[in-house]
Amino acid sequence: MAYGYLQGLLLIFKNYISHPSKLPLREYSQVQYPKILGIAPIKQGDHMFDEFDRQVLSKDEVVFRNGDTGDCAYLIESGRIEILVDTAAGELRLGLIEKGELFGEVALIDQHPRTATARAMERTVLIPIQRRIVENLLGKSDPILRHLLLVVLERFRSKQGSAPEPALPISHEDFSRLQQRNAVKGEATDNISLTHDITRALARNEFELYYQPICNLDDDKVAGFEALIRWHHPVHGVIPPMDFLWLAEQTGLIQELGLWTLERACRDWPQLKKQTAVAAPFVSVNLSASQLIGVSLVEDISDIMLRHAMPPAELKLELTETVVVERPELAMTILSRLVKLGSTLALDDYGTGYSSLEHLQRYPIATLKIDRGFIAPILDSVQSFEIVSSSIRLAHSLGMKVVAEGIETETVRNALLQLGCEYGQGWLFGKPGALKEAVL
Repeated sequence: MAYGYLQGLLLIFKNYISHPSKLPLREYSQVQYPKILGIAPIKQGDHMFDEFDRQVLSKDEVVFRNGDTGDCAYLIESGRIEILVDTAAGELRLGLIEKGELFGEVALIDQHPRTATARAMERTVLIPIQRRIVENLLGKSDPILRHLLLVVLERFRSKQGSAPEPALPISHEDFSRLQQRNAVKGEATDNISLTHDITRALARNEFELYYQPICNLDDDKVAGFEALIRWHHPVHGVIPPMDFLWLAEQTGLIQELGLWTLERACRDWPQLKKQTAVAAPFVSVNLSASQLIGVSLVEDISDIMLRHAMPPAELKLELTETVVVERPELAMTILSRLVKLGSTLALDDYGTGYSSLEHLQRYPIATLKIDRGFIAPILDSVQSFEIVSSSIRLAHSLGMKVVAEGIETETVRNALLQLGCEYGQGWLFGKPGALKEAVL
C-alpha cells in the first residue's frame, strides 16, 4: 500500500510538472486520493473517516499561509478551498480545489515550508491527515521511489518559482545531504544523481540525436531515418537511452526530452532528406506514454513543424503498445488529432506488448514495425517465420506498410522481401550515427 501511495504521488506530481499552474486533476479526487492514502473514499451521504477529527472553516478563513511548516495535510469533505501564491503584485489565485481532494501534503513529504496560502471559499469541512500517517507510509516505501519522489518535489518547487535560468530538480545542498544519508542505498542515490544530471544535460546541450536509416527492401534505397537519442555524459561517456529514459519517464523529465527530440529531428531533417531516394521520405521520432497524455502535445508538434518548415507527412511518430494501453480513450483522441495534423503513426515493437490486434484495428496506424526478436530467428524458427509472415499479411490487409527491425544479413532481408515486407532497419543497412555520419 505504501508503494502504491508513492506511485500515486509520482503520477500527481508529473502532472504538476507538466502543468505547474494547475492543481491535481479531478481524476485523482473522489477515489484516487483516499485510495493513495490507504483510506476509504468519500461517498455522497456517507459518514466515512469517523476516526478522524474534522475541522470546520468559515468563508475566508485561512487553513495555512505561505511559510507555515504545518503538521497536517487536508482532505476536503465538503466545500471549496482556493490556493493562492504571493507575487510582487499581491496574492495570485493558483487554483480551486473541491470535495474529495487532498492538499497541503507537499510540505509534509519533503519537510519544506509551505509556498502557498489556502483559504476557504465557503463553509468547508476538512479531514486533517496527520504528518505521522504520511511519514509512516513513506517510511515503509521502496527507497528508490521515495528518493525519486523527493527529486520530483524539488522539480515541482523550482517550476513554481520565477527564476529565469533552468533550475536543477534538487539543490546541490539537498543532493549532498541525500547522498550522505543514503550511502547504503547505492542504487537509489545513483538514480537521484542521474536525474540531477539529466536536467543539467538539457541546459548544457549534452544530448544528441543519432539517426539509423530505414531502407526499401527491394532496392536498398534510403526511405527515411529513425531518430535515437544519446547522452554524452561528461563522466560516464555515451549513455544509451535504455539507461536513462525510464528515469526521465518516472520523474516527468520525459516531457522536456521528448520536445527536445522533436525539435532537433525537425531541425536536422533538411540535411537528412538529401540522403533519401524515394518519393515519400520520412523521419521517425518516438513518443512516450507521458508525452501522449500531455495536454499540449498536438499544439507543440504543430509549432515545431511550423518553426522548421517541416512537411507534416514527413514526420512519422512511433509509439509502443503500452502508450495506448494506459489511456485508450485519450490515446484515440490525441492520435486522431495528430493524423489530422498530417503526421503518420507507426506501432513500434509489434508483438511484444498487449492486445496487438485490437490496437491495429482501433487506432489510425499507418506503419507496423515488427520487433527484432521475431526477425533475427526467422530462418531458424518455424514459429518466428509464421508470426512474421502472418503479421505482414495482417498489416497489408489493414492498409499498413511494414518495417522489419534488426536485419543483419542478406538472407534475412531476402526472406522478408519474399514475404512482402516493404522496409528494413538494422545493421545491414547502417548503424545509428550522428548527423554528420548520416549525411555523408
